[in-house]
Amino acid sequence: MNYKITKSQYFLILSLLLLVINLFLIFGLTTFSRIVYIIFFYHVSAAWLSYFSFGVSLICHILYLKQKKMNWSILGKNSIVVGVFFVGFTLITGSLWFNATSGAYNNIYWQWSDPRQTTTLILFLSYVAYLIFRNFIEDQEKKAKLSAILGIVFFPTVPLSYLSAIIFTSLHPIINPNPGESGFIYWDSIKLLSLFLNLIAITLLFIYLVRELKELDLAKLNLQQLIQAKMEEGK
Repeated sequence: MNYKITKSQYFLILSLLLLVINLFLIFGLTTFSRIVYIIFFYHVSAAWLSYFSFGVSLICHILYLKQKKMNWSILGKNSIVVGVFFVGFTLITGSLWFNATSGAYNNIYWQWSDPRQTTTLILFLSYVAYLIFRNFIEDQEKKAKLSAILGIVFFPTVPLSYLSAIIFTSLHPIINPNPGESGFIYWDSIKLLSLFLNLIAITLLFIYLVRELKELDLAKLNLQQLIQAKMEEGK
């Protein structure tokens, strides 16, 4: 039996290959005083992918409202599914990272007063609400239209999450080129290269996931049409 690799699987293979190679680079070449700082590469990559996913969903929802093509609605929804997963991962790794490295949390994993944590949680809950709302609507065109509007309305939570640590006083460090300041430990060529490779790998993973989710949607649609046809034959 011959097995043929699909286009989607090429993205997965390349993504996993880059992640494995980068894992050796991170442990072999980067220097950290504490092993827990390794979380940085995956926390930042997950945050990037969640922002990127929601940005793609915004574009897709706008295009759906303009062109009324269901493919845009499906891609917008699937981008949000991937984004919700990774923003959840971002929240978890962010809490572990800060608690273990900064000492500012005093063994508390959550600070409501921290703007980055709070706004990112709002971002997460907003898009979870989107997915729940979309799931309750049965009519396909109505579902696509209302969820597109909701996806556009919720998008401002994305720049709010990103800018919160810049505009407001936050415990969240920023990669800093100035010696002696918070975030400087991440500012060297090897660490930035490893981070860049992780971003490429995670973006390829995004492409694979949305393509696979689309195939699942099409299979579900075909199954529904088959069931409907059988029901009409039985009448």
